[in-house]
Amino acid sequence: MKRASLLMAGLMAPLVVLAQPQDADVSQWVLPAAEVHDLAFVRQFLEDQIIVPAHAAYTSAVFLDVTQDGFGTNDLLVLQPSREQFLLSAYLPESMLSALTALNLAQDYRLTTVRAQSEVITEEAEQEAHPRKALAGALLRSVLPYYPEGSLDIYLRQRGDDINITLWGYEQALFRFVPQATQCVPPPSEPLMVELYSEPTIRTHLDFEGCVVVETWTADGNVVSRACNE
Repeated sequence: MKRASLLMAGLMAPLVVLAQPQDADVSQWVLPAAEVHDLAFVRQFLEDQIIVPAHAAYTSAVFLDVTQDGFGTNDLLVLQPSREQFLLSAYLPESMLSALTALNLAQDYRLTTVRAQSEVITEEAEQEAHPRKALAGALLRSVLPYYPEGSLDIYLRQRGDDINITLWGYEQALFRFVPQATQCVPPPSEPLMVELYSEPTIRTHLDFEGCVVVETWTADGNVVSRACNE
């Protein structure tokens, strides 16, 4: 009888429905992640943190820097492939903390600049033969015609032949479509001759009217002359 009463009470319990949040910004975070495949290190780390995973057949551990202050305390540990998650404590042994803080993105590249510097970035990249800076400049120049102002977040991921591009954090009204904005527009004439010197640089070509245009420039400036046969 008592058992039936408990069951009835459970069935008659009021259903709690959470109200929809009235003020929320839906976005996504891009966090530093370090995947560790050294299972001896992972096992030692789990023992020191007194973590007993439900799925012991893990192949790696991913540390997520959710605090965005370097890998360490109060961050998140995810075991693969089960994706079991554990929040790291506010205290870590000095040895483990040192091992985590030593983790970094081996090929990390970050560029902080302003919109108006896209041309400068490209010129610097060409002078330095810097492919990552050149790619950053090309991305910036591609974005500006379509989204000239306002906030915008872009995430691009390339894995083999698969490409994933995600845009968020933008204002729809600020987007504009510019036909052929990123296409290369051919010059109005074919090059006649190109001669390169360290100083000065000279380039000669025919313009659309058939005139010979000679451009000469140095670090101090450039001079353009145009000769036509009447």
